[in-house]
Amino acid sequence: MKTLSPIICILGPTNSGKTDLSLRLFDEISADLISVDSVQIYKHADIGSNKISKELQNKYPHELIDIIEPNEVYSVGEFLKDLKRAIDKSVQSNKVPVLVGGSMMYFFSYLVGFDDLPKSDPDTRRKILQDIDIKGKEVAFKRLKTKDPEAAKNIHPNDTQRLVRALEVLEISNKPMSSFFKRKENSNSNVFPIVIDKGKGSNFDENLKNRVENMLRKGFIDEVEEIIKIYKSNKLPLFNSAGYKEVSMHIDKIIKKDVLIEKIYFAHKKLAKHQRTWIKKIPNLKAFQSADTAKNEILEYLSY
Repeated sequence: MKTLSPIICILGPTNSGKTDLSLRLFDEISADLISVDSVQIYKHADIGSNKISKELQNKYPHELIDIIEPNEVYSVGEFLKDLKRAIDKSVQSNKVPVLVGGSMMYFFSYLVGFDDLPKSDPDTRRKILQDIDIKGKEVAFKRLKTKDPEAAKNIHPNDTQRLVRALEVLEISNKPMSSFFKRKENSNSNVFPIVIDKGKGSNFDENLKNRVENMLRKGFIDEVEEIIKIYKSNKLPLFNSAGYKEVSMHIDKIIKKDVLIEKIYFAHKKLAKHQRTWIKKIPNLKAFQSADTAKNEILEYLSY
């Protein structure tokens, strides 16, 4: 018998079937769904982050969706605090917390852990951003690769938010961000982490391209234009995300309409590669190619 309340974690690269599995679990057990997604945290970011519809959200409510504005910065430390609150609330209600999403840094921080990172300093951030404006992101990223190659491997060169944070940690602590990773090798018997990944074969590429085309049909460009209109800026933290970055560049006439699908598709393909890199760093994951097999394993685990 379990002495601690079980916690289920469902990880996987983009377009792997995580959401579908979580909804099917919700239908079968007394569960609370908790989003672990660094894009779905943003209000108004619906189509590009592949949130389930408002109607489905009413049927399958999620914690940690729509919690900040697109012009706000959200740290890993803030995520961990919000996640703990959501899990505690679920456990107190005698529910099973089901953590599901594609932000592997968030999952890493929960399952493996970070030492406490230095608090953000506005003056330091301002100086780093000024340097990026003058010298360009390429120079800033090259500096990060020299000073903290481990962190650079896990940050996309165009991800300004994470690039600035990594350089800020270097400036404030004089230590690389990667040195704050603490591998506690999650031993909590009540946490059951699984990863769904159908692999790079199968129909992954075709399904991903179809998903991108569907986003554009649903009005992805209109969504981004509306966000720019509301916040009167196209320099928002949200726009560092795969898809949002490319659409905002199209609106700025940097990317032409006829190549937009390809650009968004390759951005998500890079994201999937990035997610798989993080997944390899997380110990004790049970891997599945089939959502059905994963669901059966989870139900069996919960029945003990």
